Amino acid sequence: MDVDQDLRDLVDANPGQGSFEEYRHLRNAIRAKAPCRLLVFGVGKDSRFWLEANAGGTTVFVEHEPEWIRVTREKLPGVDVVQVSYDTRRTQWKALMERRDRLFMEDLPNRILSTNWDVIFVDSPQGGSRKRPGRMKSIYTASVLARRSTDVDVLVHDCDRPVEASYAHRYLGPERLVEQVHRLRHYRLRPTAAG
Repeated sequence: MDVDQDLRDLVDANPGQGSFEEYRHLRNAIRAKAPCRLLVFGVGKDSRFWLEANAGGTTVFVEHEPEWIRVTREKLPGVDVVQVSYDTRRTQWKALMERRDRLFMEDLPNRILSTNWDVIFVDSPQGGSRKRPGRMKSIYTASVLARRSTDVDVLVHDCDRPVEASYAHRYLGPERLVEQVHRLRHYRLRPTAAG
């Protein structure tokens, strides 16, 4: 099986989603630590690639759209998807920037909150419309979980948009940016004296 060709087919079939280079970078970041503990905000047509890249590891998806959860469970029997809800709108992103009391996702189960994650990928909720929740809570929560972990790679997609770019910059920190591939930013958080 040509995995690169599989990724190219995914990109060709889903214009406007991830680029081949973004998907390949993410897959390689997961494989570099696999088998590991992988947390993915969002499910979609790319979910099986992250499961395959982390074969033998623990992969948990967090999703708020019931239909996407249903479809994913049908296509990937046994997949671990946790349903959450978001009470924000993308238009609130500036007002919420420093509202940590509103940004943490309180409905995550303890098994997610207490895990020492190795890789976290933020690709949800959808952020392309004013009516959507925006990724303020998922990026902030990913940053909190990453700081509770030991050595974690956090990847945030769609950083060409102001919400993703601003929240990743604020809560993951430009000094932790390892690489940017198109719209995908890759951060690495390690324990240091500075935190």
